[in-house]
Amino acid sequence: MSTPDATLFVLDADPQATAMVQAGLAASGLRLVGSEARIERALDAVKASRPDVVILDVTACGDLPSTVRALLLASSSSCVIVTGAGTSPNLMSRAVAAGARGFLLKPYSPRELFDTAAEALGVARALVDAKTSRRTGRANGKLLAVYSPKGGVGCTTIATNLAVALSARPKTSVALIDLDLQFGDVGAALDLHSVNTVAEMLKVETITAELIEETFVRHESGVRALLAPDDLKVVDTIETEQILKLLGGIRPHFDYIVCDLWSSLDPLTKSVMRVADRVLLVTTPEFPALRDLQRVLNSTRTDLHLDHRTSVIVNRFPGKSGLPIAQMAKALGLPIAATIPSEGITVTDAINRGLSLLDSRAKVRLARSYHQLAALTADPTNPNAPAGSEMSRVVMSR
Repeated sequence: MSTPDATLFVLDADPQATAMVQAGLAASGLRLVGSEARIERALDAVKASRPDVVILDVTACGDLPSTVRALLLASSSSCVIVTGAGTSPNLMSRAVAAGARGFLLKPYSPRELFDTAAEALGVARALVDAKTSRRTGRANGKLLAVYSPKGGVGCTTIATNLAVALSARPKTSVALIDLDLQFGDVGAALDLHSVNTVAEMLKVETITAELIEETFVRHESGVRALLAPDDLKVVDTIETEQILKLLGGIRPHFDYIVCDLWSSLDPLTKSVMRVADRVLLVTTPEFPALRDLQRVLNSTRTDLHLDHRTSVIVNRFPGKSGLPIAQMAKALGLPIAATIPSEGITVTDAINRGLSLLDSRAKVRLARSYHQLAALTADPTNPNAPAGSEMSRVVMSR
């Protein structure tokens, strides 16, 4: 965990829990500034110490959502992590809706608590950066996270070609970030090579337009890409908070930042989805892929609140014996925003040559699908943008 100069306040009626936290502080990067057993005595202390993180156990208060809101009001700079044993999912959901940044079920280890604190801090700071950008009038690009829990469904293909399609829109600047840090294929998909990767950018304190010009590799479409590290050993040193800080620094310089995420639902993936303006969930019309996506939605609804920020994209639709749109939408509890048809060997050949599917040399017919997806992503509230089954009819009628 890397949270330098971060302060912590513990609100827990169990003295053993507080002692456990104190015992692990030395190696955590956190500094304890106070603790209380009940909320009645904690608010003034929180207001005075203004901790970065408040650990709130459900035993220390009456109404949990009200307590979360009161703590956030007492110290506007704090983020709240709720802990508890046998707490109902409904109460957890209400706490998150009130502003809590994380939830830990007891018993938990010091490492679990400190990792959750680091993730919560990273998200909170990224949101503060976004608000600061809006207040100062700087451009604040939309962050788009492209994710699938199942490998092989075309997540990188969707991310790269969506970036190219967005870049084709008038006066639109697009960054493409490969956050499949272990085995990212953005470079291979677009035939891009660079000695500068995500890892090098994490060392930079301030991101400027000149730095982006020097370090981001430029695709012929105009997309500026930041590739995954080549050295797997480097990946182990990269922390979630660093990535969130990087994304926050990039946002003022682009209209859109497309992040290609890896399939693991780890702290990095969840944190990027949490701060994203739009999350594109990719599946194919087969039961295994749909089941995996359904599990992700079920497990994150009370944590990430994705439903109102999500677009479900069905790749390689309809397939030889694929599931129908209505059945997929019912299983996921979300509408299908867009479908992308399969062109089999033609698409495979373009990918092997490192060509965008919007490149005329690729000789594929589905470029229109990506332009429609770009229009939908740029303005998901536009009633004239093709979506769901309507887009399917447009695409499949050719």
